[in-house]
Amino acid sequence: MGLLIQNGMLVFPDKLENSDLYVDGEKIRLIESIIPISELPTDTDVINAAGLFVFPGFIDAHTHYGLGEGEERTADGFYEGSCAAAFGGITTFIDFSDQIPGMNLKESAMKRIGEAEDSVIDYTLHQGIYRMHDNLSAELDNLKQMGISTVKLFTTYRDFGVYFNPEDWSRLFPLCRDKHIMISIHAEDDELISEIESSYSDRVLPPWMHAVIRPPEAEANAILKAGEAAEDYDVPLYIVHLSSKAGLDAVRIIRNTGVRVIVETTPHYLFLTEEKLKGDDGAKYLMTPPLRKVEDNAALQKALKTGEIDVVATDHCSYTPAHKSRFADCREIPAGIPGSEEISMLVYTNLVRGEKSGIIDMGNILSRNPAEAFGLFPEKGSLIPGTDADIVLFSGNENGVISDKNIHSNSGYSPYNGVSYTGKTVMTILRGEVIVRDGQFIGKKSQGRFLKCSESSIYTGL
Repeated sequence: MGLLIQNGMLVFPDKLENSDLYVDGEKIRLIESIIPISELPTDTDVINAAGLFVFPGFIDAHTHYGLGEGEERTADGFYEGSCAAAFGGITTFIDFSDQIPGMNLKESAMKRIGEAEDSVIDYTLHQGIYRMHDNLSAELDNLKQMGISTVKLFTTYRDFGVYFNPEDWSRLFPLCRDKHIMISIHAEDDELISEIESSYSDRVLPPWMHAVIRPPEAEANAILKAGEAAEDYDVPLYIVHLSSKAGLDAVRIIRNTGVRVIVETTPHYLFLTEEKLKGDDGAKYLMTPPLRKVEDNAALQKALKTGEIDVVATDHCSYTPAHKSRFADCREIPAGIPGSEEISMLVYTNLVRGEKSGIIDMGNILSRNPAEAFGLFPEKGSLIPGTDADIVLFSGNENGVISDKNIHSNSGYSPYNGVSYTGKTVMTILRGEVIVRDGQFIGKKSQGRFLKCSESSIYTGL
């Protein structure tokens, strides 16, 4: 059955266009100013999108669904997390595969793909790399052949076994450069954090101390160190969840040396501050890096508007308040918050405000840019005829208040509880099938597909 979207304001990378859009099966087939219904099959589903923006499906480039095991598992598995994402207009997410001891990278990734089979939207993976070994070059080849073209490195979390020793960057960076594999960096200087933590080894540190022991300088230092290595080995970088003005200044420095950098931030670093960590429920707002100050919010918002930040993702990693409150010390509280559902509401309300240029920018930072960055474009992240019909109908006049009671994360709360919004997804379409309509999820479990990524635009020059 076909699908005709009439009278909508289509959002393209460089313009808005009031046109009709016709979907046949899973693909966008036609875009015209007017598409006569009489020329379409009689069973075509007609949707009147007058007054609505028609975006390409949003892409959350940074999620952690189904993380951990047993009692330490996140509240949202792949089913719950992807459902919440769909309510926010997300049709594709990118999660992570660990480098599992005793498995090669392909086996690790295949295990994670199997865990994601309940997803209701499409997905792909980044691959964590935590240690070098002699067969890694061949394993990276196999990984890329299966459609995973990004590796993630941590510059901290030594105690959790995911820290990648910078002494091995000289071995890994050239491999990734030659194979055109994107290097994604979680940037926090482990030496500085350890030095600060050593001053508090005999104390229980409440949630607000998280911002003290993991300061902005730790982020900046790690970015500068990674940038120096990237310059030495002529390899591009993707910086995840940029949180601070100091980190932003470090990005500017390494860009000025000629390093190619794609930068991601999140809604919580754009709109929340470390004051949230000081309340009785501060544990609910603990993630890594920590929340920062108002001046950091302002610097990141400005950088997003000027194009210095390319992607907004969520780093959705949800735990229930009860789970988080089990621990008194900020070093033991599970780090992460939900957010997949709220991202489009927050970006529109705070950064777009109905401006034409802002609407175009929103389409780019939530859709086209992540699709290009991770080799999914144009099949994802576009409204180009012949590509997947992942489509979001978004109302700029939908007003309300985000509430713990009306979000769909299994965590049972939103870090944006009480925040007013103007602008909300009213329909989500995945490959031509409506999966969210009139505030109801009408999709199907396991309808999401694993996506094979090609090379990042930072290599291909898109």
